[in-house]
Amino acid sequence: MTNLPSIKQLQYLIAVHQYQHFGKAATACFIGQSTLSSAIQNLEEILGCQLIERENRSLMFTDIGEEVVERARKIIDDTMSIKELTRSFKHPLSGKLTLGVIPTIASFIAAPLYLYCKQVFPDLNFVLVEDTSDNLLDKLEHGHVDMALLALPYRTERFHTQILAQDRFSLVHHKDYDAAKAVVDFNELPEHSVFLLEREHCMTGHALSACHLNRSECINPFEASNLHTLLSMVEYQNGVTFLPQMAINAGILAGKDMVVKPSQGDAYRDIGLIWRKTTGRIRDFRLFSDKVGEFIQTRCESK
Repeated sequence: MTNLPSIKQLQYLIAVHQYQHFGKAATACFIGQSTLSSAIQNLEEILGCQLIERENRSLMFTDIGEEVVERARKIIDDTMSIKELTRSFKHPLSGKLTLGVIPTIASFIAAPLYLYCKQVFPDLNFVLVEDTSDNLLDKLEHGHVDMALLALPYRTERFHTQILAQDRFSLVHHKDYDAAKAVVDFNELPEHSVFLLEREHCMTGHALSACHLNRSECINPFEASNLHTLLSMVEYQNGVTFLPQMAINAGILAGKDMVVKPSQGDAYRDIGLIWRKTTGRIRDFRLFSDKVGEFIQTRCESK
């Protein structure tokens, strides 16, 4: 029988690649450095090629070593999916499930969503992680989260996507801000009157696209890091902004003298769950998305 690499050896190789240091990789794998070095050396002998160039205290992966690491990650993912598949079959929606949520969703539903999931899925060890879309995609790819709740469209081609709800945008301005009262076409808004979040937040792109705002002179160069800062600019009658229905329903405008003018047509962002296509927990994730989808829809309904 052909002498094949072991799963453990591939895990050690991935750890060395992640930490770029034998000592740190050994600590992360809870073994001694000499044990890890021997395992990597044995792996190289089995494969018949050098994967890592070692010189004093530095290391560098060879070209073939880089490719082997990528293949090793897929093998580990596939192996994990087998374990997940059998566990999901025997005990649906049990064990740990880590859900990543972007800030412009988490700010308004994280607490009630957490409580909802604890009640609906009592056997699930449910964990929430808040981060940006790009960071969550990276965490999802490397197995640090199981699913991610994002605003779409976004670059999620590598993953399975399940749309849960449509979150409509509305124009928001102070009740005494006369410049916005008679506006029908948002491109007719005054120069520098539209306040938005930093470009790192996907909601900015979604709002511009959904509301068909293509006149750049309308947009104020100030970029807020969060929605509360954004609203403070609008509250002092400096201009207008666009808010999703989810934020309005959560009470972000409570106690403020604001006017909400619903957008017409297809002015919305999709709210969706994504997960790895290779996961063995597809049955679990579909059951989870069905229930969470019901919850999300109630949070996006106009009232």
